[in-house]
Amino acid sequence: MIFDKWGYKMSKRNTKQKEIIINYLKSHKNIHLTVEEMFEGIKTNDESVGQTTIYRMINYLIKNELLIKIPLDNKQGYCYQYNEKDETCNNHYHLICESCGKLIHFESKEVDKIKHDALKEESFNINSSKIVFYGKCKKCG
Repeated sequence: MIFDKWGYKMSKRNTKQKEIIINYLKSHKNIHLTVEEMFEGIKTNDESVGQTTIYRMINYLIKNELLIKIPLDNKQGYCYQYNEKDETCNNHYHLICESCGKLIHFESKEVDKIKHDALKEESFNINSSKIVFYGKCKKCG
């Protein structure tokens, strides 16, 4: 087994592009990014990484639970947030404004209770990172 400098399992090839992508995501770990935003951000830093490489790396990071995939509406696809093994994004939920697309972190004891009840009564463990509520933000109200 081969590990990268951050201690994560890596394939035999640890390319410069993988390092660029991981470093970019780590430097934006509290921001929800689309693939296009990642591509443009990396390009802005004068780095050379293709969108196909970004998609492959996203799949690798999701598989290793280092990236959270957040569904947007059908027109927009997904955005992603780096999850540095501290599970901070697993302790809240997401609100997405259907008008402007704003994504908001949201904590709720009521939703936590539903998760707890599902686990207790049905042995069903709900994935918090996939809980998304759609509506309108204060600005778009």
